[in-house]
Amino acid sequence: MGIIAALIGALCSAAKEILSKQLSGKVDGTVSTFASFLYALPYYFVVLLLCWACGWEDFHLAPGFFVWIVLRSLTDSFAEWFRMHAYAYGDLSVVVSLFSLYPIILLITSPLITGDALTVGGAVSVIITIIGTSIILYQPRNSKDPIHPKAILLSLAAAVFFSLNSCFDRLAVQTASPLVSGFTMTLLAGLFILPIMLRKAGRFSELKNHRKLFLQRGFFEIAFMTIKLYALTMLQAPYVVGIQRISVLLSVISGRVLFKEEHFVRRMIGAVLVVVGVISIVVQQLMLMHKPG
Repeated sequence: MGIIAALIGALCSAAKEILSKQLSGKVDGTVSTFASFLYALPYYFVVLLLCWACGWEDFHLAPGFFVWIVLRSLTDSFAEWFRMHAYAYGDLSVVVSLFSLYPIILLITSPLITGDALTVGGAVSVIITIIGTSIILYQPRNSKDPIHPKAILLSLAAAVFFSLNSCFDRLAVQTASPLVSGFTMTLLAGLFILPIMLRKAGRFSELKNHRKLFLQRGFFEIAFMTIKLYALTMLQAPYVVGIQRISVLLSVISGRVLFKEEHFVRRMIGAVLVVVGVISIVVQQLMLMHKPG
């Protein structure tokens, strides 16, 4: 059941990315970012209420909770803002593939932060992922729709902030349940984006005009989170992360089918290599977890 749950989570993740790409042609990135937090909150309320009623949630907060949640919310706000703006400049397959590089970015930056040396296996995984990324980004001279540099830069910036967010996420869930942490982070992240929303008139009317799509995306956001937590009760985190990387391949397929994106075969090959590189990192982390001593 854990594997099935992780696979369903990958489908929810892909559906969320498809809706984000669809919305990028209707609203600006700031509105989409704010809505990604705002329209997930009603579902969080429902899930929290159900968990409390069933006795699965006691809302216990350990010391340090608000420190890590604030840091987590800030980095997630930046990650989401960069990603939503990237969709306005780049194809779904390109943005999702680049955003999925965050485990590799974390692998590279971790030695700088912690002093841990990059292993041979880690270096090989980085090389595989770089090759896959290069294949995705390669554009023939006769390409009708070249990749905009802003799509690359914004996607990579989102990946960097999400890698930082992952670090704070692990610390945050040690001070409260994942559900409470996720709800609080979503609420604070929305508040952090609110001042930017207020800088331009008419943005709140866009929330109302497209609330149906925003609510659909909010559903997939909370569904992804809930199913992921359920999978984590039966599988170790590296297994869940590895299985859910399938969402990258689903996004590339969706980009071709739904948005008529070019260069499907090449991008699929590149995406497969990116997934292989990321999963190899996950496997190495899993092996380290079980290493004696």
